[in-house]
Amino acid sequence: MKYSKSKIFKAVAVVVLLVTVFLSLSKFHDTRCNVVSITIKDSADVKFVDVNDVRTILNSVMGEIEGHTMDSINTFLFDEQLRKCPYIRNVSIYKSITGILNIDIQQRKPILLVLNDKQDYYIDSDGMIFAASDKDACQCIVVNGHVRDKYDFTGNKIYKADPYAEGSQSGELFKLAQLIQSDDYWSDQVEQIFINQAGEYEMVPMVGNFVLSLGSIVDYDKKMYELKQFFFKALPKLGWDTYQQISVKYNNQIVCKRRKK
Repeated sequence: MKYSKSKIFKAVAVVVLLVTVFLSLSKFHDTRCNVVSITIKDSADVKFVDVNDVRTILNSVMGEIEGHTMDSINTFLFDEQLRKCPYIRNVSIYKSITGILNIDIQQRKPILLVLNDKQDYYIDSDGMIFAASDKDACQCIVVNGHVRDKYDFTGNKIYKADPYAEGSQSGELFKLAQLIQSDDYWSDQVEQIFINQAGEYEMVPMVGNFVLSLGSIVDYDKKMYELKQFFFKALPKLGWDTYQQISVKYNNQIVCKRRKK
């Protein structure tokens, strides 16, 4: 049986490649870690964890990492331990043949800070609920008042806000916050959500000395749209200091309460 030169060349190339890979892997296994490169990708926006925090978690697994052979470093265990931190959203760990262990961290990004009778917690952009940090981690909408939902955060537990669960106040807050964050106008306007005794939602805007009363979460998207139209079309003519409360809690109505002179 005759083989063409091209087939022989391909076979030799494959053998050379396999040998090269084998030698590289052998050398890689013997290579010692000389640098642990930790990158907090969103550190400009969120400040829950820093490089030292990540390093402390890593050292709790196997002590000082530098000096260990690359094949002895259990990246799966590192990944597992880092993900237990409630403030870390995603982890990417990879090794280089030059002895560098690369660790990329993405933090959770809160959209709400709920102040709830000494049990403060965040709700992030994924709807995850986790205990508030001692650090001034980021700027987001503050929720206070008669907050009903409470959680047990011992052991770094996290929860999921269900926007479809009936009676879930956290789910309602998450839906409202998502709408605010997705709207360029409202994301710049709303800085606080207050829950009154009736469980109704009131918002404090950045501009204007008044309270926006939303009522229940029912038709919240329609109510927010009506409020924005009122802001654009009516308030510039009526005056931003005319009212102390603007309410859309009633269907197809905007009820304004004048400020006392």
